[in-house]
Amino acid sequence: MKMPEGQQAMDQYLAKLEEELLLRTNPPDLKDHPVWQAAAYSIRAGGKRIRPELLFRTLLLLGQEPDETATAFAAALEMVHTYSLIHDDLPAMDDDDFRRGQPACHIRFGEARAILAGDLLLNLAYETMLEMGKENTGAPGAMQALAYAAGGRGMILGQDRDLQMEKKKPEEISLSDVYGMAEKKTGCLIEAAFLMAGHLAGAPDEVIRELSVLGLSAGLVFQIRDDILDQEASLDTLGKTPDKDARSGKKTFVTVGGLEGARRALDTEAGKIQEALWNLSKLGYDISGLKDYLDRLAERTF
Repeated sequence: MKMPEGQQAMDQYLAKLEEELLLRTNPPDLKDHPVWQAAAYSIRAGGKRIRPELLFRTLLLLGQEPDETATAFAAALEMVHTYSLIHDDLPAMDDDDFRRGQPACHIRFGEARAILAGDLLLNLAYETMLEMGKENTGAPGAMQALAYAAGGRGMILGQDRDLQMEKKKPEEISLSDVYGMAEKKTGCLIEAAFLMAGHLAGAPDEVIRELSVLGLSAGLVFQIRDDILDQEASLDTLGKTPDKDARSGKKTFVTVGGLEGARRALDTEAGKIQEALWNLSKLGYDISGLKDYLDRLAERTF
């Protein structure tokens, strides 16, 4: 079966993703409850949907058209990401009033309900995968990849390292420390997009290994670019408070390594991405669609 090609096809997959997210976060019997409204508010804010698109593009690279199961798993991945943003914006964490161009969830609904909304989305993600993954033998591996990425060995550990580093003086932090933090806080969840696709498609171990390398480097590229944009972009462009990292004592690729150091780190990780893509192409996979998207992420201005 010939799969749809190009951006028009991807737009269709992403439209189905939005339908799935709205359906899951607006159950008819519960949608009027404030905690569900808070969760739906954060999901409806949109965002770039980078992780789901990476999952879809990786599936296509592996020769699989995204189906209902893949759409549900992509929605679950976005729910986990959105939960992390809700909690990340709280005063006890990054203390940001804006997210995705609108008031953060805790500004709109209060801190307590924002915490509950994040918890709701995290649990809803696993409910969704358990419901929709019954017929796919790779579903347990995909769920495990997401659980690892989001948990105490991945994103949560990275967030904790970030909090620890805030308390230290700049001279006490090296760029290597920032790498270690960013790999966990941001890299793991982006890596999960690649790994989930690999498991759902039944990819062999050698391909899973390349997807892991590709995903971690893509996550670091995304974070480094985010750090650069924090220094250079506006609120309207960025969708959240700009230049906040330096003012709040955050240890980032830019605040620790400077803009030039951050750009060198970006180039290094971009090189690793190209190497992993080349390895996949040698295994017979068409890397063009995924490569084009990753190149755009590395050069993004928003």
